[in-house]
Amino acid sequence: MTGQEHRRHRRLERPRERVLQEAWDLLAQKGLADLSLSELGRRLGTSAGHLSYYFGSKNGLLLDLLRWSEDDLSEQLSVVLAADAPAEERVHGLCELFLPRAAGDPRWLLWVELWPRVLREPALREAQQELDAAWRDALATLLAEMTDEDVEPIAQRMLALLDGLSVALLTGEPGLSTEAAWEHVRALLPSQRIS
Repeated sequence: MTGQEHRRHRRLERPRERVLQEAWDLLAQKGLADLSLSELGRRLGTSAGHLSYYFGSKNGLLLDLLRWSEDDLSEQLSVVLAADAPAEERVHGLCELFLPRAAGDPRWLLWVELWPRVLREPALREAQQELDAAWRDALATLLAEMTDEDVEPIAQRMLALLDGLSVALLTGEPGLSTEAAWEHVRALLPSQRIS
């Protein structure tokens, strides 16, 4: 059993983790339209009211699901950041984690669903800003190894590009692959190296 499989089985021993895993599976199979507390309750053999007690609403469920997904990515990102490899290779690794795995990637479906909701929900806005800042800080740390320029605007520009490329990958834009997306991002890397 791989470490990730072990972690998944360990997680499922806890009820909240079981609910999140089932919600994730439902999202992957049917998309956001069918991800409701009542459908999730039906699959888990419980009521929507019981799930509302834990999550409050669909927004609460989506937020917990996004944090659950991002926590797993955060562990993987820590490995990339700590790797004994040139900064450009680690930026490439960060991009591979950031970008959708395929068209319809559930993690990115969540992001697309949450973006318009952050305008009305302060808790979602806070979470979105916190998660975005974690990616921006990780990227800025790597960029600081490559240049003595101010890396904050470069990191912001690169993440905006990654967001746009991610939406194109999510929707299956013809001719765009993760490697092609990486080449677009790579073009923004600073050329001046610190000695």
